[in-house]
Amino acid sequence: MLSPAPGRSRGVHFAADQHDMQKIQKIKGLYRRAEAGEWLYDFQFRGHRFCGSTGATARREAEKWLTAYRRQKEAEVAESSGDAPMSFAVACARWWGEKGQHRKDAPDIKRFLAWLEAEIGHKTMLPAIDNNLVARLVATRRAEGVATATVNRSVTEPLRAILTRAAFWGQAVARVDWGEHKLAEAQERVRELTAAEEARLFAALRPDFHPIARFLIITGLRRAEACRLAWSDVDLDGARMVVRGKGGTVDTLPLPDAAIAILRAESGRHAELVFTYQVRHRWGGKIGARVPIEPDTLGTAFWRARRAAKLTDLRLHDLRHTAATRLVRATGNLAAAQKALRHRRITTTMRYAHVTEDDLRAALNKAAPVATPVAPQTESPAEIPQASPDKARKAKNNKSM
Repeated sequence: MLSPAPGRSRGVHFAADQHDMQKIQKIKGLYRRAEAGEWLYDFQFRGHRFCGSTGATARREAEKWLTAYRRQKEAEVAESSGDAPMSFAVACARWWGEKGQHRKDAPDIKRFLAWLEAEIGHKTMLPAIDNNLVARLVATRRAEGVATATVNRSVTEPLRAILTRAAFWGQAVARVDWGEHKLAEAQERVRELTAAEEARLFAALRPDFHPIARFLIITGLRRAEACRLAWSDVDLDGARMVVRGKGGTVDTLPLPDAAIAILRAESGRHAELVFTYQVRHRWGGKIGARVPIEPDTLGTAFWRARRAAKLTDLRLHDLRHTAATRLVRATGNLAAAQKALRHRRITTTMRYAHVTEDDLRAALNKAAPVATPVAPQTESPAEIPQASPDKARKAKNNKSM
């Protein structure tokens, strides 16, 4: 039996050999620390690093697990890079990284992608997404009771964007007739609150809700945005406010003078939120106390006022329509309305900013010249005096002589 080298104990020699062995094993992608019972892995492939635990304590089981895992990850990397046929899950992940996460409606897009992945299947290959599958997805989404516009936004539009991008990557995709799958959306609803209707509405609305209703008409905020507007989001001296909108978006908007006057009048009523109302019923809290206005509370008050004012076709969201229409009418600037309403696409703003017949007539009058030249009138053939037959014969004889 060989003795250990001079000046080195057997334990030190064994620890050194174990350290060298760990080095060799780590280069292969598999190693184990002395304090850990499970084998660990650490390897790289095409710039991607993979590390963790194999979950196995035996070397042979760890090697078998790592071999299968390495093949899986190498296939996934090759797939995501476009070197191999791509599954829908991989295409979704790559499209999200390149396009989806940078969109303003990214939170909604993320939900739509999760729904699509669950319905299509993570391992479904892109060529399998054909007209038959898309038609089934549209039918499934419609069965959930959502609006046709929501079906288009959540199914056909993101799916078309992913497959179009995949074709750009060089992936083989099926030819889909997207025009057949896009549902006809409801016609634009044109409803603006006129001055007379506004007077009737506020005459029937509880005075406690006048400030928030007028604030909606002036700023064009959604009801939920106005209800959760806090004093910490308002800068009266700087004439601006922070609006927390749909999908977790946060925008800073200027405050017009009329809105500032409303906010100053509401100052001091509540420590946190801006708009409050006074409780009249026990179920709403302590009678006489001022509590924040909830979206449902505002909706109920508006519904009662609408019914009393005989404006049954008016919706609370039409106050936002009214704000956009008045802004465009006053400035003629559709881009300003888009910024006020915080729409990503100006086509969305165009659905809110309606053009009435009076607006169109005024625009035509403004575009027409001040004085339209009138063409000189000429005598009609019926009004030109005709020579008598005798005079015509005599004139012909004189010409022949």
